[in-house]
Amino acid sequence: MNIYDLSELCKDFLWLQLHPTRAKLAEAIRNHCRDLLILSATPHQGDHFRFWMLTHLLDENLFENESDMLENRYRLNSIVIRRTKADACTPDGSPLFARRVVHTETFELNVGESKFYAALLEYLQDGYNLAEQHGQKGRALGFVMTTFQKIAASSFAAVRATLQRRLLMLTIFQAVECDELMDVDGRDSALSEARELIKVIYSLNDDPVGRAQVDQVIAESKVQILKRRRETTDFVSTAEIYNSSEQDIAAGEETVANLVSVALPEERRKIRSLLACFPTEVETKASTLVKALKQLWEINPEEKIVIFATYLGSVTAIQNAINAQFPNKGVAVLKGGDHGAKTAAMKRFRRKDGPKILISTAAGREGINLQFAKVLFNYDLPWNPMDLEQRIGRIHRYGQKDTAQVYNLVAVDTIEGAIYLLLEEKLQSIAKTLGKLDEQGQVTEDLRAQILGQLGSRLSYDHLYQEAVRDPSLKRTRQELEVAMSNADLARKVVFELFQDLERFNLGDYQQMDDQGRGMRRLVSFSQRAAHLEGGRFEQQPNGLYHLELPGQATLVFTTEREIAVESDIIHLLGLEHPTLKLWFEKNSNLPASQRAIYLKNKETSQLRGILTFWHVTIQSSNGKLTQKIIRLGINLAGERSIHIERLGSDLLNIPIYDRASPQIDNLQHLVNVVASEMLRRDLDHAGLLTKETSFSKTLIGLVELVA
Repeated sequence: MNIYDLSELCKDFLWLQLHPTRAKLAEAIRNHCRDLLILSATPHQGDHFRFWMLTHLLDENLFENESDMLENRYRLNSIVIRRTKADACTPDGSPLFARRVVHTETFELNVGESKFYAALLEYLQDGYNLAEQHGQKGRALGFVMTTFQKIAASSFAAVRATLQRRLLMLTIFQAVECDELMDVDGRDSALSEARELIKVIYSLNDDPVGRAQVDQVIAESKVQILKRRRETTDFVSTAEIYNSSEQDIAAGEETVANLVSVALPEERRKIRSLLACFPTEVETKASTLVKALKQLWEINPEEKIVIFATYLGSVTAIQNAINAQFPNKGVAVLKGGDHGAKTAAMKRFRRKDGPKILISTAAGREGINLQFAKVLFNYDLPWNPMDLEQRIGRIHRYGQKDTAQVYNLVAVDTIEGAIYLLLEEKLQSIAKTLGKLDEQGQVTEDLRAQILGQLGSRLSYDHLYQEAVRDPSLKRTRQELEVAMSNADLARKVVFELFQDLERFNLGDYQQMDDQGRGMRRLVSFSQRAAHLEGGRFEQQPNGLYHLELPGQATLVFTTEREIAVESDIIHLLGLEHPTLKLWFEKNSNLPASQRAIYLKNKETSQLRGILTFWHVTIQSSNGKLTQKIIRLGINLAGERSIHIERLGSDLLNIPIYDRASPQIDNLQHLVNVVASEMLRRDLDHAGLLTKETSFSKTLIGLVELVA
């Protein structure tokens, strides 16, 4: 038979990371859950009405309108908790998060790069102008130009590779169109040009094997063009081109290469001209990175370094540059796939004898923990600065022991570099006015998050960067950014005024709820008993770790210390969300009633004959609010409530189990179904929990029979 720790019952709980488009979902389900938690980095966008509507989701009776909310903002304390990283601390009051320092590493393009960049801007400007002339129909071409601009901001190597692939697909598309028009000479000419391009792009030899591979690429490209001619146009007509995130745009290399149903007049000639002036020397950005890596490894040869780059073309270029200069350092690449693929790349990088470099695309911006590394390079800069903050969050997070060192590589003589520096200049100006610069002269993290969070809802970054192509002096761009930053700062002030009456973080409030480890000890005890019932063992080792041994399964190592689990790939944190424990909870909580009972027999407690029952009670009020309780009832054989039985508590564990297949109390069913039910109702009524407007349901979750 079984004894269960009844204190860890699962409770109905809704955890909703709210987005404006999900507000209707929250409204629909708020009355069908006991608890509602809304998480947002920027809950207030400088708009009191929108924020009042959010508070309305949590408590529709708290404020009548936004004016009432402003006049009685102290009431927000009942539903709003505002915390920053600076507030978070350990039980002894020390900071929970390490510091971070962000460096801007600027450089200038060389002569060849400047010439190529100028030609590329001319190509982009022609595309933007044509897209604007065609209105809605021009969105597809605008998407192509925007993506090319973003790829160029990542690396010239990436934009060259994408231009080559687009030229190839445009050429094969030309061959397909000529074939449809029965233009044999035009088709053959285009296919001949395509064959030469394929040899260059894929480095194929002019031999039978190489020619067969060329023909295979052409055949596959034709099929792809025919299949996606309509599909790609539909995709762009429905896609959100503007305000797209870094992760959404990361697949743009392949998309713009295949999106050949829209093109500039004589675009093939323009691309050939662009490729002809592509610089042959090593890219300045790559040289800057290699130089920085050399300096870091001279200080610590074992330093683990993370590099973020949005596009695969840039990833390949970085990997080649590092392998050429540092062949023994090793490079791991994280470029997409499911969570398992991400985890595998992270584990390879984490090993002490593993690669010293991890290059990640936008796929690694979320869902991975890299706090075992302290150095991060942003090889390219996302247009939306909040995407940059997410990248930094891979190393600057809980568990980081050292100051996180972040290096942003910025080409000062490019549009992207100039806008980034403009943005930093405005942030510095606001921070200086407010006294929000740290000892290194950097904008404090909380202010940066507040400003950038508000800025994202007031500025289209895609529009800003596109317009900058037509405005090389950045005069209009500077004005637009000035207005947007002013509005974002004004919204920040509005938020500050509204939240100024919120109660400050007080460590003492949380220390009062500290159970001194009792909950974890109960969890360990439960795990030991559950493992025993499975025919295995859950035992603590001399080093403080726990080993779980189950028949036919590999041994699992557990710890109760989060820091130890964070730093290891093979040590599991003992917690309610671990798959093994969740399986045990589900299995044991769904046992039939006959297997939940135990029979106890002891001479010293022979006078305590009766039953001890455990009930899970759910009380529902008229407004849908749910209250849940665990109630124990002790009943003697005369059908009377027995406080002595209820007070047995942990003494039950000291009474030997009398293993019988059937109960010894004749009227057991009557005591449980009738007597206990009536007692339970009276108990709830006397506690003031039952009214005319409330109802309750009960479930018997445990029964102890005390026999002579």
